Amino acid sequence: MGSTTSTANVELVRGLGADEVVDYKTQAFEEVLRDYDAVLGTVRGDGLEKALRIVKPGSHVVSLIGPPDVAFARARGMNVVLKLVFGLLSRKIIGLAKRRGAEYAFHFVRPDGSQLAQIAGLLETGSIRPVIDRVFPFLEAKQALAYLAQGRARGKVVLQLPINAITSSGNGTDSCG
Repeated sequence: MGSTTSTANVELVRGLGADEVVDYKTQAFEEVLRDYDAVLGTVRGDGLEKALRIVKPGSHVVSLIGPPDVAFARARGMNVVLKLVFGLLSRKIIGLAKRRGAEYAFHFVRPDGSQLAQIAGLLETGSIRPVIDRVFPFLEAKQALAYLAQGRARGKVVLQLPINAITSSGNGTDSCG
């Protein structure tokens, strides 16, 4: 598994299991990484186009930030006009992916109770480990958002709810970013 990060986070990302870590401040990932089966796009800009340079034929590129594609519109029962618009928005990246022998898909992240339950199970077994940068009391939500806006968080920023606000199904925390 390869990943990109800033200089300050290289060791953190290695510790999370990345085999190859690219410091995006000093290296261009598309010049370092090669022959990947899958890429998860989470950065705006030309990152998706660059990601297509590191995949091998038969691979998949999934983006969490767009552009949305026709399959996204179809899965949500959108009308023909929106399907056309999304088809036009994703035409370039789909064409580039096809030229590389890859598939492109947009994935819309939404709350899903069953997925969250599966993630909870993975957390309990230690299969995945969250990286928490800071925990703020709920009453400091404004400061937590300001901290996130700085773009320097090295993991999740968590808001801790007051004890009297915790329901029988909650654990007292709610992720903020």
